[in-house]
This record gives sequence, structure tokens and C-alpha cells, in this order.
Amino acid sequence: MKNKVVLILILAIAFYIGAIVGSPFKTEVVDLRNFTDYYEENSAENGGWEVQSDNFYTFTKEYSLVGEEGGGVQELPEEVEENTIPEKKTYVVQKGDTLSEIAEANGMGLSVLMANNPGVSANNLKVGQKLTILTGNGIFYKVSKGDSLNKIAELFKVEIEDIKEINKLDSDVVQVGDVLYIKDPNVTKYLGTRSPNADNRSSLGFIMPIKYTGITSPQGNRFHPVLKRYIYHAGVDLRAHFIPLYASKEGKVTFAGTMNGYGKIIIIQHSGGYETRYAHLDKIGVRKGQYVKTGELIGKTGQSGRVTGPHLHFELRKNGKALNPMRYMPKSK
Repeated sequence: MKNKVVLILILAIAFYIGAIVGSPFKTEVVDLRNFTDYYEENSAENGGWEVQSDNFYTFTKEYSLVGEEGGGVQELPEEVEENTIPEKKTYVVQKGDTLSEIAEANGMGLSVLMANNPGVSANNLKVGQKLTILTGNGIFYKVSKGDSLNKIAELFKVEIEDIKEINKLDSDVVQVGDVLYIKDPNVTKYLGTRSPNADNRSSLGFIMPIKYTGITSPQGNRFHPVLKRYIYHAGVDLRAHFIPLYASKEGKVTFAGTMNGYGKIIIIQHSGGYETRYAHLDKIGVRKGQYVKTGELIGKTGQSGRVTGPHLHFELRKNGKALNPMRYMPKSK
């Protein structure tokens, strides 16, 4: 009898231990207080990253498309699934619209929107005018006589492998009449003009602050696997290993110094409520109150502040609200 009681006790203890081991995560086991060394509550402390108090998803503005009752509004997703060819749609210009706003609302760069609508400019935009828009930042290019993948890639400053991957091409051979989708193109040569609306800057006048070689972290929300919270990245991290830094647009320097997680940072105020921030610098070549010109040398990129390696954290804000800078300028300086 005694042996049976002992056996029952052993089995009960084993069952209890097994239940605990089998389901250890019924409740949150992460104490966020232990992670204050990694993330604070504001972007200045984190170098452009901000811990969000709630878990949420973001959506773009709603815009009207042909076929919707009353012109009306239709919600478009902010991002297109990776390596998916976007849809082509028609947008009817409404009263008060600008090309920049239409481009931003549909996730397209201004110059890319113009490349999809030859001849359209801010000067001839009219209410009721029909524009071609895509649910992604790119264009459809029809292969002409003499074209090759190499020439097309060079024309738009993209990689051949990227063209092949998104268009599901098995070889480098293309035929006259083929239609290829070109993602995130530089359309400077394609537009064939050096006007302010079509060269290496948007109509707002911004240019790439460094020689572009790629993005290591885009702008937007990320879910942190440890903090169990969304971390909002206010800018883009551009590949930059101690290289010259240039002003993206003319303006007044409102800050030049060290700012917590940003490290060495330059902030420039521009017309229209716009502001650019250049962070994690190695050297600062301007002072507060100084006026700089577009493309003027202002410093050198580095790895100061809260970073794991050298890069440029670049922000574009309007009236304090962070925007995606990649939608306002091409990838070439």
C-alpha cells in the first residue's frame, strides 16, 4: 500500500512538472524594465527609433480611382508584397490635388509618377485629368530594338538580377515588345530632361545626401521579438562607411552637435515646413544658424551614437511628422 502511495505521488509530481515544461509561455515572461538600456521612449534617445506604446498597423491615405462610385476614396496598402508586380490603375485628378501628393498617397516617387505619365507636369495638371498610377514604385518598360537587359538596367540604375527576379525571367534574353516591370528605377535618363521636375531631384528640390549604395534599414514599423512592441524607425539607414555628406536641400542649420542616440547629428530646416536629419556622423562641418546650399558638403558619415556599425541615418520630416525620404528623391546624388 505504501509503495502505491509513493508511486502515485511520483506520477502526480511528474505530471505537474510536465505541464509546466510543456506550456511555459502562457503569460508574458519578458520584463520590459530590463530592456531600458536598449530602447527608450523617444526617438532622440534611440537614434531615430521609437518604442510604440501599442501594437498597431499603419495605413496610407485613401484616394479615389476610376470605377469607384462618385470618384470617392479607396484605401491602398502602403507596401506592395516583395517581388510582386504591381497593378496599373487610373486616377482622376481631384480639386486641390498636386503631383507630389498623388505620388506620395500611392507609394510612388514623384519622378516615377511622371515617368508613367509622359508630358504631365505641375503646370498642366487639371481637374478630371486621368493619370496612370501603379500600386508600387516602378514603371512598365516596353523593350525596343537594340535593348538588352544590361542596357535597361544601366538606363534605370537597377540590378539585372532584380529585373529577372521580379519578372520571372530564366535568361538574359529579351524580345522586342516584351513589357518589363522595373522596380524603384532612377528615371533621370528615361525622362530625357534636366528640368527641376525630372533630373536628380524631385520638384521639392531634395537630392540624395550621399553616394547611394543601398539601404540597410527602411523607414517604418518593426515588431521587436523581445520587447513585444512595435519599434518605429523615423528614417532610413543608408549604407555609408565614413564618406562625404552633402545637404539634401538648401536651408538653415538648426542643430549641429551630439544628441543622445543620434550621436553626432545635423538638422537642417527647409522651406515648406520640411526638415532633414543626418545622424551617426563622424565629423560635422557646419554650425547652428548657418545657411547651406543644395549639395554643399556638410560633414562625414560615421558610427557615433546608438549604432552597431557605420551608416547614415537620414530623416525627412514635414511639420514634425516623419516621412519616407525615399519617396522624395531618386537614388543618385
